[in-house]
Amino acid sequence: MSTFKTLAAIGLTASIFMSGCDTLSPRVYDYRVMKVDHLPSTPLSIITANGSIRALQEDRQDVAIEVELFGRNAERLSFAAVRADRQGDNTLRVWIEWPGGDRKNGEGAKIEVFIPGTDGVSAATSNGNVTLMGLEGDLAVDTSNGSIHIDQHNGPMNIHTSNGTIRVDDSTGDITFDTSNGRVLISNADSLVQGDTSNGNVYISTRNGTEGPIRVRTTNGRIELDLGHGFEGILRVSTTNGRIKTDGLENANLIESSKHSLELQLGDSDTISAVRTSNGSVRIHGRSDN
Repeated sequence: MSTFKTLAAIGLTASIFMSGCDTLSPRVYDYRVMKVDHLPSTPLSIITANGSIRALQEDRQDVAIEVELFGRNAERLSFAAVRADRQGDNTLRVWIEWPGGDRKNGEGAKIEVFIPGTDGVSAATSNGNVTLMGLEGDLAVDTSNGSIHIDQHNGPMNIHTSNGTIRVDDSTGDITFDTSNGRVLISNADSLVQGDTSNGNVYISTRNGTEGPIRVRTTNGRIELDLGHGFEGILRVSTTNGRIKTDGLENANLIESSKHSLELQLGDSDTISAVRTSNGSVRIHGRSDN
């Protein structure tokens, strides 16, 4: 069961429709607030287009949803519906129903969700950033022309964007990513990190006790790894038109090296980690702190 109120109805001061400056025509806005019942240990799915997505874990009893709709026609916005319904598997699916079933050029929606917890998350948009914090379960994110920030997530992550930065902080679980024209920044990884980017630098750090592996590739960008104590396996590094530098790697034995490639054995594991770039340098640093 869900309840829907405008901002005015819950005592917040805001204009439902406002005009913005535009060289073609004015943009109008419509703000919605919705609350739905929370079911523990169920997935969350958020779908929008031409707008950002933000979902945060919050200590509360229900699920709060805040939406900013925008477009060129106030009447169309008034008929747009914010939907938050349970699917057959109890997934809470949040999306926008546009009049006539078709979103027009210039129309879009920013969606924010505040939820006690999840067991699975999917978020999909275009021309918008995605921010997810403190959630749990299998995670899938897909956007274009937007950055992605995942913070304190617990569960495997599958992340895709184009023309955007990917950032993952203090999360647990395998990380698989794919982006173009964007940087990748992953801190305190505790498991597999695997992915590709182009025209972007890659920075990855691992927690102490994390064995890896790391398998990443970029073009026209540098790669930097800060490996916590306990990282193990066969590490293969290659670059074109770049330098390779290592320091602080404990228990590292050289297998093979050349001007633009390096292969090391770290510890006893035979698991293979591989990093490769073109037109960029590679720096691999070992550390014992966390």
